[in-house]
Amino acid sequence: MKFKTYIKTVEDIVKENYEFIIPVYQRPYVWDDEEIKKLLGDILNTFTNTSSNSSNYFVGNTYVIKSSNKIREKQYELIDGQQRFTSFWLIANAFKLLNIKTDITDYLEITYPNKTKDIRFDFDIRIEVANYLKGLLDNSSYLKFSDVSEKEFLKFIAKGIETIKHFITSEIKEGQRADFGNYVYKNVCFVFNVAPENTDLNALFTALGTSGIQLQQSDILKARLLEKVSKNSRIRYSKIWDACEDMSNYFEKNVADVFNIERTNIKPENFKFYDTTFFSVNDNSNSSVNNHQSKTISEIINSDEIDIEVGNTNSDNSSKCRSIISFNILLIHTYRIYNIQKQRENFEHTIDPKTLLLTIKLDAFYTSEETEGFFELLWKVRYVFDKYVVKWRIEEDNDNDEKLLLTEINTSRSYDKNYFSRTNLPYSSSQMLQSVLYFTGGFTQQYWLTPFLFFLLENENINNEQILVELEKIDNLMLPGDKKEISLELVSQVKRNEKIDLGALNILNESKGTSFHHYWFYKLEYLLWKTWDKNDNKIRQFRITSKNSIEHVFPQNHEFGNILENTESDWLNSFGNLGLLSVGENSSYNNQDVRKKKVDFENKITYDSLKLTKIYSSPDINSWGIEHIKQHQQEMITVLQQHYKISGLKIAE
Repeated sequence: MKFKTYIKTVEDIVKENYEFIIPVYQRPYVWDDEEIKKLLGDILNTFTNTSSNSSNYFVGNTYVIKSSNKIREKQYELIDGQQRFTSFWLIANAFKLLNIKTDITDYLEITYPNKTKDIRFDFDIRIEVANYLKGLLDNSSYLKFSDVSEKEFLKFIAKGIETIKHFITSEIKEGQRADFGNYVYKNVCFVFNVAPENTDLNALFTALGTSGIQLQQSDILKARLLEKVSKNSRIRYSKIWDACEDMSNYFEKNVADVFNIERTNIKPENFKFYDTTFFSVNDNSNSSVNNHQSKTISEIINSDEIDIEVGNTNSDNSSKCRSIISFNILLIHTYRIYNIQKQRENFEHTIDPKTLLLTIKLDAFYTSEETEGFFELLWKVRYVFDKYVVKWRIEEDNDNDEKLLLTEINTSRSYDKNYFSRTNLPYSSSQMLQSVLYFTGGFTQQYWLTPFLFFLLENENINNEQILVELEKIDNLMLPGDKKEISLELVSQVKRNEKIDLGALNILNESKGTSFHHYWFYKLEYLLWKTWDKNDNKIRQFRITSKNSIEHVFPQNHEFGNILENTESDWLNSFGNLGLLSVGENSSYNNQDVRKKKVDFENKITYDSLKLTKIYSSPDINSWGIEHIKQHQQEMITVLQQHYKISGLKIAE
């Protein structure tokens, strides 16, 4: 099967007037907050770290086939790449909704020879999706689709729009937003693969589904580092790497799969560092098991074979998890810690998994001993990462939704040998605060992990209270802003003990509406949860989850036309009148009167938001107005001031 392959920018697609059909066999749009933020974060990193914004950003392969519509010469059926193409349409739409004049908005529509326009995507049978996208263009979608969160084909599109809008307004400086849109338009590149006509699509799907195995940057880095290790130690350090690499299992399970473990006396704490007493390997072994993973870089590059490992279907499900970071990011955090320990300068650019080989410099490892030390540090980092950092897990005896959870290791004994499994720990302040850090700290980078992991390595005998104290110090100083620099400074105990500047809270007295940074809402959810009565049935069900839609308690467009009093201050868009919800939760309240919202809010099995709970439990909620907004705003500012141990900030009248 021979494809014609082209490199196409978004600008090329617009100027050549391409349009796309999403066939019936394609699944719905399913990208969530995490995937969208990773995409935008990666593009923003490339945009900000290149001179004159000239570097291209490649989003990977796209497979299309010419449609059978003879009238539409530039119409293609999307075989693979729908999620990415749709995401860029949503990005373009977000710029339009924010009234930012930029070229990327040209991607939204095609222009026919008769000068009529239509959206760039069409759907074989999903008329609902096409109508919703058209409604986004003329701002009528909220009228036509009030229950969007319940619609399988629409809910992720609606969430995606809100995620993108907030990313643009919170992560990109106002003066750079139009330039960023132009960069996406001119520099984002698709590898555009056009299948020959009459292609057997079933055969093509099979090929696409099984050919996604490629050499990873971490494989190349591993091989390059192993070349700096003495030959008789390469297998041992290769296996240390292998035990750290799989982020979908817990560390002790990986170690058991890779090493021969002395199970008679081993305990969970023996996994802290690599110890040949418990973890043995024959350094001169010619065994073929995992042997491909010990190849040098030249052997990897010149090899014509692709090794595929088939997982053990009988593996212990208790060890299954989904990491909040990739292995590449774990390597970069380890490298940052390595440089700190060696008192060396760290790299200046942002953390980016795609630049792993540019980030970790081989000349940083002067000797084989230093290189081996990096492998051993990686082991220690992975141990504390799995012990103290949340993972995505299924909660026992509950629904099948993943939640960010901490776990503990359980030891069982059979035939005089010790075996290990994981159980979820009860919800705790540490777990809740890590959820805040995860959702606000940059999905890809998670900068807070460098000082946190460094602290854990430097302080072995610590209890949960001490851990929470240090975690709060890190979070307190990692306010919205440049997290890259502050995360390195926070490895210092002196820096962690600094107090936050009172001026950082002044923003809460501004009337920013939907432009408020979501961090402040998340932080308040954590602080309110800490002191909430844990006997409250609803609080037992409460979780800090991904939220991306700011709700106005007194609505922007009241269903009965009511408005707030006319004052010099914009209290409608003030912090005291706002809460943070998911798109689905927000759409369920919409522009209802506050009294109706209160009834809907109280009928939920858990609290949508603790900040909003404070509002809707107010005895004066039925007459919600400016004085109540001021009072709630001051209460929330006071909660933050008490936490930060600062005083003096009052709401601006």
